[in-house]
Amino acid sequence: MGGRDLRRSWRFAGFLVLAVAVAPVFAQNNECDVAGEAPDLIVGDLYGPVSRYGEIGGITAFSVGTYSCNPGTCWANWIAGTNDHPVIAQNMFRLKNGRFEQIGMSWLKHGFTALNNTICGGTCMTTDGTHLGVNCSDPYSASLNGSQTRLGPRFEVNPTTGVFPYPATNQGNTGNAIYKRLQVHNVDLDPTLNVGAQYFVEGHYIAKDEAASKNLHNNASYRTANVTGTPGNFNFTLSGSTVRQKLAIEGWQTVDPTVVLTSIYVENDGRYVLGVKVTDLGGGTWHYDYALHNMNGHRAVGTFTVPIPSWATVTNVGFHDVDYHSGEPIVGTDWAPTVGSSAVTWASETFAQNANANSLRWGSLYNFRFDINSPPTTELVALGMWRSGTPASQTASTLVPHPCNNNGFCEVGENCNNCASDCVGQGGGSGCCGNGTCEPGENPCRCAADCGSQMPQETFCDNGVDEDCDGTTDCVDTNCCIDAACSGFDADGDGYAACDCDDTNFELWATPDEVKDVVIRKDSVEGAVLSWQPPAHPGAVFFTYEAIRSADPADLVAPAACLAFADPAVPECTDASDPALGTAYFYVARAKNACPRGEGDLGVGSDGLPREGRSCP
Repeated sequence: MGGRDLRRSWRFAGFLVLAVAVAPVFAQNNECDVAGEAPDLIVGDLYGPVSRYGEIGGITAFSVGTYSCNPGTCWANWIAGTNDHPVIAQNMFRLKNGRFEQIGMSWLKHGFTALNNTICGGTCMTTDGTHLGVNCSDPYSASLNGSQTRLGPRFEVNPTTGVFPYPATNQGNTGNAIYKRLQVHNVDLDPTLNVGAQYFVEGHYIAKDEAASKNLHNNASYRTANVTGTPGNFNFTLSGSTVRQKLAIEGWQTVDPTVVLTSIYVENDGRYVLGVKVTDLGGGTWHYDYALHNMNGHRAVGTFTVPIPSWATVTNVGFHDVDYHSGEPIVGTDWAPTVGSSAVTWASETFAQNANANSLRWGSLYNFRFDINSPPTTELVALGMWRSGTPASQTASTLVPHPCNNNGFCEVGENCNNCASDCVGQGGGSGCCGNGTCEPGENPCRCAADCGSQMPQETFCDNGVDEDCDGTTDCVDTNCCIDAACSGFDADGDGYAACDCDDTNFELWATPDEVKDVVIRKDSVEGAVLSWQPPAHPGAVFFTYEAIRSADPADLVAPAACLAFADPAVPECTDASDPALGTAYFYVARAKNACPRGEGDLGVGSDGLPREGRSCP
């Protein structure tokens, strides 16, 4: 049963109540005094009137009002004169001719006092203004969000931890009409130059106390806008209603359902969202337009790579970014594209070359595009992380040019799986299929004709074949940790070979397996009791457990809470509360050790894909 969602029903007074073990009762008061409680900041509304400050050098500056809400389980810090308050970013985007681009950004408004409004529903637990209470909302008007003395730069904020120095660099400085504010080039706004364009504004809150609880992936909201008038006298008005807890790039797909979006969660970093639109230009040519948004990743992205077939012709390679301004030290050099035989790669300067390089930093969106004589298929693109850390890169599944050209030859990038018309029986090019032998580099997923059916785990640890198609082969696959074929790789003599996360420490060696046989029982005193069997391979001599509760089985990140444990080394936790009538709680559990990738998996969902779940403190 492992990481499956479990539900248990009990009857009380004739009513059917769906219940699952959850964390202790939350939000009985504002204080964050119960394990698992955390604030959860969202942008409840983007509102007007929009402030327009003037035009200098072909650039116009704006600001919009933002309402924050805290639907969390305890209050959020809002303490002026310290770094225990949120900072607020404003961004502007334009959708024109199918291309979604960021055209403006602001410096960060520093919060100073929280009010006790109620636009997000629920009963507001009021405070004295140094915290935003549970279910409370706080407005900052456009004029406050554009007040220059309250604006600090983005570069010194770590969005993953919410940490920033205070006072911020140049925070108290003032300047001309556009200084620090949401700046947009007039050519990107002029209605005569942007016929049919649609505009989006986005508000985004970052806060240290919330980031610590991992409730930071829902902190942005967007709203559409209209532009009229002429340069120097633009009229920028908000339209529609605020789309809460969604990035503006997600509005691109709402307007154009052909857009494919992929959320990418980089371990120990943050969330990135990749969008792509592929347009058939006719004559056997397609246009690929990628937009990559870094929501809250501190490590940032320094390279973006799209695979292409070796036989294809690539033209019209392009790149677009957004301008930093007002003294932010980021160098605005465009990323240089490289068209190789198997991929198109764009790259900024590396961190070692320039610590102020134009990497894709948080709260910004960059575009990558090209034309190619190949239709789309679904494969992996690669994001190279800019700051050091693990992983060094991250892959994501999206639309890319198809490697098969149906010319009768099995060429580089083609195989039996993606180009059967060329590769079955050929044996050449990629070396896959048709020769009756499963060779190193082939596996059942790519070459079933030679390798047979996919195996449930790595079985032969010395043949160079990835039999379970998990991307790891032989001694680097955890299935081979104790295989005799890998004994020569065991540096610390712990009996577990090269899949150690630290092969000099016998206590640390692998990511834990999935926990099994999760069960729930009802106790008259403790409430719901959740228990499970230890993982077959816990990945270390010393390990603990964590369990996650959510009211939404499809989302174990944003609305999820961590359960409290009497002893995290014991595979059991309890919960004294029940869900509301007619609703349910869903939960999963996993093992955890001190390895860099020491969080065990949460099983798979009904779609067959691994579940994403929040990390617990």
